[in-house]
Amino acid sequence: MDKSVCEILHQQNEIQLEDFLYAQTYPTQGLFKCRIIYDNRIHSIEFIPYKTKPVSSLKIIRADSIDYAHKFEDRSALHQLYQLREDCDDILIVKNGFLADSYYSNVILYDGADWFTPSTPLLNGTMRQALLKDGKIKEATIHLSDIRLFKKLKLINAMLGLDGPELSISQIVF
Repeated sequence: MDKSVCEILHQQNEIQLEDFLYAQTYPTQGLFKCRIIYDNRIHSIEFIPYKTKPVSSLKIIRADSIDYAHKFEDRSALHQLYQLREDCDDILIVKNGFLADSYYSNVILYDGADWFTPSTPLLNGTMRQALLKDGKIKEATIHLSDIRLFKKLKLINAMLGLDGPELSISQIVF
């Protein structure tokens, strides 16, 4: 949040998020994601039930002009890409020839020895950052033509961790 306020609003973040979160009533059962709408102040905080969707296929979607370096309330650009998935469960976004992300997750790819994440994500997600910092995954430049060098792909985000959907490379539709 500090980084987003600084980069988007060009000011220091003065929001004390922990004070707002401390005042909230939390759900006691189930898995929930916390959605915070803010600019230079908090507009809303809500807890939304989180349901993992089964993913058994990914459609390659090329999107050279998309920019999603920060999470925004308006996900219409991503949603338009998602609508192009045809019969697939999710999309694998390729920007300027390089692997980026899926509709709702960062991706990691396994080569038989190590897990790699593209060095060109649309959003540098918190789980991606944590896994890189912990040395559990490595960052690599992955061109679309390199994808066949890998055995499998996994979707990761803050809610899924390393337990996200895992697919064979053969489940990616070009």
